[in-house]
Amino acid sequence: MSIIMRIEVACKSDIGTREEQQDAYYADFSDNKAFAVVCDGMGGTEGGSAASNAAVKKAKELIASKKSSEAYQNFFFRAIDILDEEIVKLQKNESIREAGTTIVAVAIENENLYWLSVGDSRAYIIRGNEIVRVTRDHNYALSLEQLTIEEAETVRKNEKKHRPDALISFIGIGGVRIYDINSKAFTLIAGDMILLTTDGLTNSLSDNDILNTLLTSPDITNGLDALLQLAAQKANGVQDNTTCVLIKV
Repeated sequence: MSIIMRIEVACKSDIGTREEQQDAYYADFSDNKAFAVVCDGMGGTEGGSAASNAAVKKAKELIASKKSSEAYQNFFFRAIDILDEEIVKLQKNESIREAGTTIVAVAIENENLYWLSVGDSRAYIIRGNEIVRVTRDHNYALSLEQLTIEEAETVRKNEKKHRPDALISFIGIGGVRIYDINSKAFTLIAGDMILLTTDGLTNSLSDNDILNTLLTSPDITNGLDALLQLAAQKANGVQDNTTCVLIKV
């Protein structure tokens, strides 16, 4: 017996107090399927915007051409290298000295959820009165004990004095070795929400702030509005680009 799900999706992007929007996103959904991606560009004004938009455009092309027989885990593994190569090409443009982007993406088919993350944009699952972050922040604050041997070796080879929030993995690094892809599908149930967000939100709000705001909002569109308003209030006048995609089953 097939399960019919109704999926709702809301998207919102705010430039904050920055001069240019360097976030980009895409979302598409039907009754039983959904795909969403959020990217946070970096590398200066032109590089960051170019990288995030190029990554989203390529991700959109890849999901459109995905064969139904290909497992989503394999699709995401394949996508990492393709997206990374796409952004490395941008770096050869003389007008773009640096270009890179984070990426967080989810795919839903029937009741199964799959996710991909490179960088520090996050994916959350909200179920009932609980919120769980299912992706790691790939930065220097991530202790080596939390990394695999191969991941830790990648960090050691590039060891420098960095701020704790400096990224150790991103699209455009030229060989992504640190990423999050769930090896087993997560089974969704009615009422579940999935939040994809750039760090413009999570640098201002705690997980409890996010949870309480969404649970007290009448619907997901109002929920996103409330989240971005609260983030701006708590940012003390210096608000980063902020982009969110919220999915509800």
